[in-house]
Amino acid sequence: MGTKTLEQHSAQDLAGLQVDILQRLRNGNLSWEQIDWFRNLPFVQREDLMKKPISTKLKLENSSIVIDALTEEIDIKKHFTENKKVKYYLGNEFQNYVLNGIEKINNLPEMNFSKYKVIETVYDKEIIENFYNSKPTNRLITPEEILWIIIFLTSNQPNGETGILQTNDSDYATRIGYMICSDGTTRTVNISWSSKFQEWDCDCDDLSDLDAENYLLF
Repeated sequence: MGTKTLEQHSAQDLAGLQVDILQRLRNGNLSWEQIDWFRNLPFVQREDLMKKPISTKLKLENSSIVIDALTEEIDIKKHFTENKKVKYYLGNEFQNYVLNGIEKINNLPEMNFSKYKVIETVYDKEIIENFYNSKPTNRLITPEEILWIIIFLTSNQPNGETGILQTNDSDYATRIGYMICSDGTTRTVNISWSSKFQEWDCDCDDLSDLDAENYLLF
């Protein structure tokens, strides 16, 4: 479900907009030159200026998620490929940008997150620029931290039990923060539960658009 374009608004909406524009012209808060400038913008730019605030597209579901500090060493390959309690499917991008070159993790601090549900189509760029960066506690996390977050959360939901991570099958994914990769690119990690294969699917993606079936952890 996306934001309506100008053409999709009702006649009542547009009539109200006309009244508002006329009032602004009378009060000197808007000029004909500004109207012409907006009218001559490309369609995509006009829509970008008219879109809803980012805060209306995300619904806060949990503001007190705590990932315990990691105080022991974990063998990454062994955990993700030989684990008897939690089964994983590792996508190619996840292997290339998250797992690649990391053999073990240890000594990671406690991390705190909030969980949001995406209720209207929103772009990762919007979240980072207008919402994510506005919270001083937020930052880009490392692949090592991503791995520990996944290990910690899936260990609490090894068989797809209800919990922090969504388990409404693979149509629903939990997107975990924003990660700075070794090549300097910002990417995100999605994790979803497959009831068919009884495993956690781990994927890494370039920044793109989200739909209303996604959840965010940051």
